[in-house]
Amino acid sequence: MRKLVLLIASLTILTTGYSQSGKRDVSSAYNHYLNQYWDRAKSSIDKAITFEDTKNDAKTWLYRGNIYLQLASTQDPAYKSLCDNCAEIAYDAYLKALQLDKEIRVPSMGIATPAQGLMFCSDLLYNDAIQHIRKNDFNKAYTYAEKSYKSNTNSEAANYILGLAAELTNKKDVAKERYSFLVKRKTKMFDPYYRLANIYKEENDTVNALKAINAREKDTIFDINFIINKAVLLMWAGNVDEATTLMDDALDKDPNNHLLLFGLGSALSNQKKYDDAEKYLLKAMETKPDDVNTIYNLGNSYYNHYVDIFNSLDFIDINDAEGYKKAQDQCQELLRKALPLLEKAHELDPKDKNTLIMLKTVYPRIDKKEGEEEIFSKKMLEIEEKLNQK
Repeated sequence: MRKLVLLIASLTILTTGYSQSGKRDVSSAYNHYLNQYWDRAKSSIDKAITFEDTKNDAKTWLYRGNIYLQLASTQDPAYKSLCDNCAEIAYDAYLKALQLDKEIRVPSMGIATPAQGLMFCSDLLYNDAIQHIRKNDFNKAYTYAEKSYKSNTNSEAANYILGLAAELTNKKDVAKERYSFLVKRKTKMFDPYYRLANIYKEENDTVNALKAINAREKDTIFDINFIINKAVLLMWAGNVDEATTLMDDALDKDPNNHLLLFGLGSALSNQKKYDDAEKYLLKAMETKPDDVNTIYNLGNSYYNHYVDIFNSLDFIDINDAEGYKKAQDQCQELLRKALPLLEKAHELDPKDKNTLIMLKTVYPRIDKKEGEEEIFSKKMLEIEEKLNQK
């Protein structure tokens, strides 16, 4: 019997020590936090959340949130390397603290409540979302963006990043909600207006697309992306003259802006205004002679113009031999204009399949001059080989 009593006593001592060690770690984490020893504070609080007497204490989780928030904010590489998702850990810790005690408050820590901590988390999680978007890891970006938004639902940045991440992960309803929130608020940001408009455009909702893009109030700020997107949308809606005026006004302010020239030229080509498109795309090529997108789009514009004229041949009066011959000559002229541009685009980007397919289409349609038959046949074989490569 005596041996049993001693054993029970030993177990009691061990349990008591185990319980007290959690509180000691919480106390140590607090002291290290106040002295800005973030690594020691992290070590202590990581232990504290494993003990029975402290893992369900709101104060433990508030401390953890504050410590990891500092780790997420610091620029000191020695501390920054301690975790790669510090802001997310801080966010989760603050939520846990609120779950355990909504009234928890520790004024001496500076960030006295979980709600205050979450406000700081929002910007940090926004930055994390941006980093993952740049890495094309859109699902992870959405996770961070959602937490950024939940940390501060009033933040324009948080609303925008959630909208963008939702758009990139094909959660269009969420994207529309967040962009709409910003548009109704008359945000000074440009992106929400044209991004919301483009979602409506994809849904063939002309009324709401125009409503969204026109909600942006005019100001003195000059934003190229907004102007291009608005012009493209206006053209899509049939307001070609308004779109052209918008772009021309922008070009008056910045006549050599490549993006404006390229955007207007491409948009006009899509509207089958080929002569106007040629003017702007040639000017865009002057500003950036080796821009593969401009070169390809001009070549593509010539080819599309060729297709339209070629398809019209069937409707030319059979007795109008002169008109028929004129249309045929125009077709060949356009193919001859398109070919060197497409070949140049292929030279700049040899792996682009769209260019390869275009070349495969153009070569056989050109009326061959002396010596070209063999050259074009050889080029066609090369194109076929590249297209067949996996």
